[in-house]
Amino acid sequence: MASIRRNRDIVSIKRTIWSNFDQFRTLGVFYLERNQVLARIASLPDETIAEIAAECREGGVRWKNFPDYLNRTETALLGGCEIIDLSRTAEKALTTATGQEIPGLIRIIDDPAGVKAAFNLTGTYDVLAKGNRSGTFEVSSMGITPETEFTLVNELLPFWEDRYSVALKSEAFSIALSAENPGTGKKGSACIKIHVIEDGKIIIDDLGKYMDTSMLTLWITP
Repeated sequence: MASIRRNRDIVSIKRTIWSNFDQFRTLGVFYLERNQVLARIASLPDETIAEIAAECREGGVRWKNFPDYLNRTETALLGGCEIIDLSRTAEKALTTATGQEIPGLIRIIDDPAGVKAAFNLTGTYDVLAKGNRSGTFEVSSMGITPETEFTLVNELLPFWEDRYSVALKSEAFSIALSAENPGTGKKGSACIKIHVIEDGKIIIDDLGKYMDTSMLTLWITP
């Protein structure tokens, strides 16, 4: 009986979380936020889950405590990493990543239908690709080689103009590229940010400081 009640509570929480769209401040390119919040709640004792489910049923689609759980979840995932974000400055945050200079680590491929990216990495990574309206692609423990190519834009698909991100995550090294608002105030502009997690640091910078990114932003609708 307790298991049935717990499952019903999880369903109530899940439905409410689905309606909340708050995002991680730092780790949004590496994780699906709502899944991480649900996983954190599902690990709590049944009594606590029941209390949260009651809050969700009472509050309707907007659960007032969701941002709090979101922030606590991200803090746990950060694990005390130092955050260095120089993406809005002229200074470079990266000298190398996983021992490589950025232009050698990242390869951009011009494709007739759009654009692809490849990374000079060999190993097993959790992969997450996001699009605003075109959904997500997520796979755990995927084998990656320098020949592995990720399609960032396919002009023959619906919503191909949307901004996008692709992330490769492992315990030793993680990297992500994301098309984002550069924060310059210029309407319709976009930049490509690089996110690196290595040696207890999360480093975020504008990829345009290191290599030509015009091919990556060409496709984005203002």
